[in-house]
Amino acid sequence: MERRSRKRIPGLTGTELKVTAMISMAVDHTAVALVWPAASGNLDLYWLYWLMRAVGRLAFPIYGFLLVQGFLHTSSRKRYLGRLCAFALISEVPFDLILSGRLFDPEAQNVFVTLAIALATVWGLERIEERRGKSGGDRDAVPGGAAARCLIVLIGGLAAWALKGDYGFLGVVYAAVVYEFRGDPAKRLTGEAVSLALLGAGNLPCLLAIPLTEKYNGQRGMRLGLWAYWFYPAHLLVLKGLQMVI
Repeated sequence: MERRSRKRIPGLTGTELKVTAMISMAVDHTAVALVWPAASGNLDLYWLYWLMRAVGRLAFPIYGFLLVQGFLHTSSRKRYLGRLCAFALISEVPFDLILSGRLFDPEAQNVFVTLAIALATVWGLERIEERRGKSGGDRDAVPGGAAARCLIVLIGGLAAWALKGDYGFLGVVYAAVVYEFRGDPAKRLTGEAVSLALLGAGNLPCLLAIPLTEKYNGQRGMRLGLWAYWFYPAHLLVLKGLQMVI
């Protein structure tokens, strides 16, 4: 019976989605670091660049979706948030080196910054839900409940915008939508599509991530541990090294 309970469920595990996002992100950053500098005057490389950037748009929606799943199942929200904050600091120099060639660029911060703020925002929404539980289950029956939820998302989104985190305000909104409507697929899908579409024309390929996250089967899959976190700054440094050599 124990073996049956571990039988593979159709769909994609969390690890499979995470690896997909990692590959997508690596393709995106390769386009920025290696293809774009060589694309001047070369139409083929120009179109390759934009194709690779389109593939790269899959990464954030998957990471945002998995962030919420991780929040719901982690044994320690504090440690989870701490890891995101730590890797936001670790990744900033590699990110800025790829993006602008400088050790620190105040005009843009890496995606871990946005994800950390999104996690804190979702945590705040959970606190509102805890108040809902004490009021009989109707979260709108909580005095100021709807307004408080909107305020939490607004504060989180503005924080990501002010810090110039990757995907900024709408990145936080997207994660909040995944959490808030996790029990209502129709509203969740609508909210995901709207928040991602509002990112602008260049980010419309983000919408292609939704069919992938919808295949999530609820299983974690093989553990990647901290390797999944270290991949971000490590691959940026490798790409920067290749850029300097080439």
